Amino acid sequence: MMDTDVSRTTLQRAGTSHPSHSSEKPGQVTAVEHGRIAQRAYELYVKRGRQDGQALEDWLSAERQMAGAAGK
Repeated sequence: MMDTDVSRTTLQRAGTSHPSHSSEKPGQVTAVEHGRIAQRAYELYVKRGRQDGQALEDWLSAERQMAGAAGK
């Protein structure tokens, strides 16, 4: 199970913010996209053997992977 506090902290460090309901701005992720990125970041963390200290790197890698998949 993923610690949502960690993902929120990581998201804030990554320079993105949680979108508001209907007033999303360009560059903001939807709640669904946020969830998918969080899930992928967690998968990367597990794949690395659950070693702490790289949450931001996992989050950014997950964002890049999601953006790449969306661009195909």
